[in-house]
Amino acid sequence: MDIDMQNKTEYISPVSLWLVVRKVFHHKGLFVEPAWAGDAELSGPAIFVSRMLAEVYAQLRNTYYAKDDSNNWKVIPLHEFNLLEHAHGIDGPMNCMMTFGFGMEDAESVICIHCPRLRMVPLPFTIPREIEGITFSFNQGAFDFMREEWASIGLPEFEKELESTDEMDAATFDRWFQTAIARLKVCRAPVMGHEGPWAVFSMLRDMWVTGNEIPAMTDRSLH
Repeated sequence: MDIDMQNKTEYISPVSLWLVVRKVFHHKGLFVEPAWAGDAELSGPAIFVSRMLAEVYAQLRNTYYAKDDSNNWKVIPLHEFNLLEHAHGIDGPMNCMMTFGFGMEDAESVICIHCPRLRMVPLPFTIPREIEGITFSFNQGAFDFMREEWASIGLPEFEKELESTDEMDAATFDRWFQTAIARLKVCRAPVMGHEGPWAVFSMLRDMWVTGNEIPAMTDRSLH
């Protein structure tokens, strides 16, 4: 699936950001739709701070997609997507769901009924309709929170791993991606009411690293 975005997003962030998107045909034509995350009270586009998490998410969603979903999700850099146009199509503030981990059933199994459960922190943007150009600033507070979360599971320098991923050539990244997929089991029938661990894939550890803290926010509703 080739994504051709005429307008690109400018943003400020400590790390590169990623979206999982698909092409959708409507009566008004073709447009690119990002995966959303959240619940009935708070939701928005899922913005991944880890390319690896985004790629694994897309792979599993394409594999276990629901009847009203599709299997043509793909990862793109945020700068290739028109986030401002997307914000203008939302009634009210746009909540960017900053995704930094997967919700797990146990230390080895991601919860994936139709797509992986996400661990995230919401970052709202209120953008006036008349604004035609903007640089999105993903504030330091959200990343400080994520750094604390990674440190809590023994990865105080995980941000450096994210940066090294950006520098990989395609073949090297694919090898790590295949390793991450091979070492992740899928739980499609999680225990109801059970708050399991959460995880990220660490290349330095060569494994999925998990923690058991109560999630800041766990996604159960996507489109």
